[in-house]
Amino acid sequence: MARSDRYGQIEESEKAYNKIRKKSKKKKKRGCLKALIMLIIIVGLICCAIGGIYAAITISQAPAINPKTMYESLNLSTYIYDNKDKVIESVYYDENRRICHYEDLPENLKNAFIAIEDKTFWKHHGFNFKRMGGAVLQSVTSGGISGTSTITQQLARNVYLADIKSERSIKRKIIEMYYAYVIERELSKEEILESYLNTIYLGYGCYGVTSASKTYFGVDIGDLSLEQCAALAALPQAPDTYALIKSEKDEYCTKVKKGIYANDISRDRRELCLDLMADQEFISENEADAAKKPLVDFIKPGVSTASNTSTSYFKDYVIDQVAKDLMNEYGKSEQEALNMIYTKGLKIHSTLDSKIQKVVAKELKKDSNFPNTAKGKKPEAAMVVVSVKNGAIRAMAGGRKPDGEQLYNRATATRQPGSSIKPLAVYGAALQKSFELAEKGHRWDYVNYGYDKQGTSGYGSYITASSRVNDEKMVVNGKVWPYNSNGAFTGKNTFRTAIQQSINTCAVKIQLQVGNQYSADMVQRFGISLLVTDTSKAANDMNAASLALGGLTYGVSPLEMALAYSVFPNGGKLNEGHCYTYVEDRDGKVLLEHKNTAKEVLDPGVAWIMTDVLKSVVSRGIAGGASLSGIQSGGKTGTTQDQFDIWFDGFTPRYAASLWIGTDQNVPLTTMSGPAASLWGKIMNQIPKVKKGKYKSMPSDVVKLGGEYYTMGTQPGYGENELPESDTRTDKPDEPTKKKDEKSDKKDKKSNIKEKVKKDVKKAKK
Repeated sequence: MARSDRYGQIEESEKAYNKIRKKSKKKKKRGCLKALIMLIIIVGLICCAIGGIYAAITISQAPAINPKTMYESLNLSTYIYDNKDKVIESVYYDENRRICHYEDLPENLKNAFIAIEDKTFWKHHGFNFKRMGGAVLQSVTSGGISGTSTITQQLARNVYLADIKSERSIKRKIIEMYYAYVIERELSKEEILESYLNTIYLGYGCYGVTSASKTYFGVDIGDLSLEQCAALAALPQAPDTYALIKSEKDEYCTKVKKGIYANDISRDRRELCLDLMADQEFISENEADAAKKPLVDFIKPGVSTASNTSTSYFKDYVIDQVAKDLMNEYGKSEQEALNMIYTKGLKIHSTLDSKIQKVVAKELKKDSNFPNTAKGKKPEAAMVVVSVKNGAIRAMAGGRKPDGEQLYNRATATRQPGSSIKPLAVYGAALQKSFELAEKGHRWDYVNYGYDKQGTSGYGSYITASSRVNDEKMVVNGKVWPYNSNGAFTGKNTFRTAIQQSINTCAVKIQLQVGNQYSADMVQRFGISLLVTDTSKAANDMNAASLALGGLTYGVSPLEMALAYSVFPNGGKLNEGHCYTYVEDRDGKVLLEHKNTAKEVLDPGVAWIMTDVLKSVVSRGIAGGASLSGIQSGGKTGTTQDQFDIWFDGFTPRYAASLWIGTDQNVPLTTMSGPAASLWGKIMNQIPKVKKGKYKSMPSDVVKLGGEYYTMGTQPGYGENELPESDTRTDKPDEPTKKKDEKSDKKDKKSNIKEKVKKDVKKAKK
C-alpha cells in the first residue's frame, strides 16, 4: 500500500474519531443541561413548596379581617359645627380623618390618584403581577421589596398593617397581598377606592382627602380644583416631606399666613400626575398644562397657628360638656367618653355663632381696649354671650390671646363680682319679695338696725323702684361702713337712682331689709353655684359685704353672670346654659340632644321692671359706655375692692353678655369699671343681630303711677283709701253705708293684717 494511502486512511480515521468525540460531548452537554434544568425545576418546586408553606403559615397566623366594617377600626376625627352647620374645629388624638362617600368625591380627584398610583386599578383583582415580578427581582439585587402595591394593597397596608407598614419584608408583603385579595372579594371597586381615599395619609396630620382638602385648601371636598386634586395625589409617596404646608420655612416654602408656609417641594410629582392624567385620557393636555401652577397660587390653608385660634376656649368647653353628658347618658367612664370624642368621628352641632365669636376674639386681643395694671401690665379678660331666648352660648372667650389646648378658661372660672351682684341679690330680690308679700296680702315688716338715721322710714309699704333710700354715713360695729366709690354721700335717692349710680350704702340698706336668707336664695335661683350659705364656716356669704357688695367667698363666672342677666329680658325665666344642640355618631345616629329647660326666677312683672331699671343704668347712670346704636341696652357695672376685677354684665332683647377684666394674680387695675362697660358696648355694637328683636311687652300685672312702675298691689295707696287710676280691676269694694262701720272695719282690717304679717315674716325667717 502506498504511503500516501496510509496517511489518507489515518486522516479519515481521525476525522471520524473527532466527529464521534464531538457528538459525545454534545450529548454529554445536553444531558448536563437537562440535569441542570431538572435541578432548577426541582429546586424551584421545592422553593415554591417551601414558599407556599411559608405563605400558608403566614396567612394562617394573620388576624382575620372584615372589610365591610373597615371604618370601625379607624380613628376618625370628631367635628364641631357652629349654629350655621359650618365646621369650626376638628378633634382627634393623632389622626385627623373624616369620611367622605364615593359619590361626593370629585372625578378629578379619583382619576388623579389612579393615574399616578395604579393605572390598572379598574382591571386587576388586587395585584399587578408585572410590577410584582420586577419587585421580586429588586429584592434579589437590593435585599428589599417595594414598589409593587396597587391601591387595594395600599388600603390593606394602611388599615390593617399600620404598625408594620414601613417594613420591606416578604412576610409583610404576603399578608398585604392576602388582605388585598379579601378586600377585592368583599368590596366593589368603588368601595375600595372610597376607603383608600378616606384612609391614605397626606401629611400635616391629615388622614384622608376630606381632612386634607380642608387643611390645605380650606374648601369642602367637592370644591377642589384640578390642580388641587393633583397636589393631593402627589403626596402619598412621601407625605411628611411633601406636606403642602409647614410651620417652619425652608428653601421650597413661601409664607401664606402667620406661622404657615406653602411647601412646593412636590411640584414635579404634581405635574407628573397631570401628565399621566392626560396620557390616560382623564383630562386633555390643555387642561393639564393650565393646571401646572405654583402651589402658592392655589393653596389656602384652612388652619391657623394656635395663637390665632379664636374658638380654643369654646372647643375645650364643648368637649368637657359632651364628655360629661356621654358619661351620664351611657354610663361611660371619663376616659371612654373622651375616646369616643377623639376617635369615633362624632358630629357635634354647637350653639356658637361664628360671627359673634370673631368679634369678641378680635376686640379682646387689642391692647388699646384695656386699662393698665398698677404694675404697668395689660390685664386678662373673659367674655360670654348667650341667647336670651334659650340660654345657648353664642360666644365664649376665656382669655385674650389663646395658645394651645386645654387652657385656663376664665369664662368658666370664678372671680368676685363686685356691684354687678346687686341686681340679683339686692334690687331684683327686693322687688320679688315685695311682689310675693303683696300677693299674700302682707306688708313689709321693716327692721331698724340702728346703723343709720333713716331707720325704717321712706320705703313705703313695699320696697319698689320709687322707695326712698338715703345715701348717708352708716356705722356698723363701731366703724363707718360701707364707703361709696367717690368717698361721698349724696343724701336722698330712690331705689332707681341708687342702682343707676351704684351707691353702696343704699344697696346695703335694701339688702339688710331683704334679709340674708332671702337674698342668698335669690342669688342661687339666678344660677350662681358657689355661694357659701353655711354660717358655721368662718368664710361664708351670709352677710351684706358678700350679698350687697359682691365680696363672695368663691365668686361667680362670666358664664353664670351672662345667664343670670338673661333672666331680666326673658320675663323672669332662667334657661339652662348649653353649648350644643345635638351630637351624632359617624352614621348620623343622634347620641345626645339638648332639651331646653327653664325655671322661673322672677315674676314676669318684676323682671320687666328690673329690665327697665337696668336700661336706665345705661341711659342715665354710670354705665353710659355700654350704650348701643339702634337698640336700648341694660346692665350693671361691677368693681371689686382694690380694683382687682371690673365687670359689665348686660343685655339686649336677643343677647345677654358678661365681660370681666382683671389679672390672675390680683394686681390692681388703674381704673374702675368704665372700660369694661365701654368694651362691652364696642363689641356688642359690631353684632348686627344685636339690634334686632324687641323687649317683652309690659305684663298685665305691672302698673304705672307717677312716672314709676310697680307690680300690682305694691304701688302707693293700693288697698287702702283708693285705687290708682291705672288700676283696671272691676271688683272695687262697695261704698260703706255708715262712716262708723267703715272706721271700725278699717281698724279691724289693719289690726288683722299687722298680726298676720308679723306671723308670716317670723315664719319666713325661720
